[in-house]
Amino acid sequence: MIKERDEELLWDTVSLLSEQNLMDNAKAVFKSIVERTFVLLKQSTDFLDDSNIEVPSKELSNQFRYIERQIRYELMMKDYESAHEQLVEYIELLSQLIHDDDATDKTTLQKRIMAKLLSNHFLDAEGNEYIGVLAAGKTEVYSSTEVAEILGVSDQTIRRWCDKRKYPDAYQTEGGHWRIPKKYFKITIEEARKRKEFEEQLNTLNNEKGEADEDEFL
Repeated sequence: MIKERDEELLWDTVSLLSEQNLMDNAKAVFKSIVERTFVLLKQSTDFLDDSNIEVPSKELSNQFRYIERQIRYELMMKDYESAHEQLVEYIELLSQLIHDDDATDKTTLQKRIMAKLLSNHFLDAEGNEYIGVLAAGKTEVYSSTEVAEILGVSDQTIRRWCDKRKYPDAYQTEGGHWRIPKKYFKITIEEARKRKEFEEQLNTLNNEKGEADEDEFL
């Protein structure tokens, strides 16, 4: 599960970037925070790709942070219904910051986001309809290389874990390549790549600002 401390650091980064009037960077970090929250509940973040999102005010930021803490708590307690109730409130809050020319009001925008999330539960990675975790009669799987990318370890490590039956439903193809069901992972390969891209951008930004700038806020 995403560590609460990581989230707090990201929110502090949004605040600092906003104070320095680096709004594009602040938006990028805020969008990443939103994506991570949806990933916690295994929800698609596709609707965010082309969304025009504003940076929240301090008051709204506090509301976002409170709901995020509640979601993490409910998940820790395995109260998934309450966690998703919190997600509904999160979406209501988020709709205040998204600009959509096609949505006549915020209620319409909220409905569109919810509909998008629900529809993604009936589509596979290629946009084909499926039922449950089955698609065309086979379980959705990742290669060992893709799993290594998601978890940030080596391909050799994943293959060793498969040999030790860390993933009981993993199997080998005729060519000896491991295939691991996607159900074992909280985020998708696409989300992992987005996260890595964001982290690289954030590191670049921090390197450009330098340690001297950070000392100003200590």
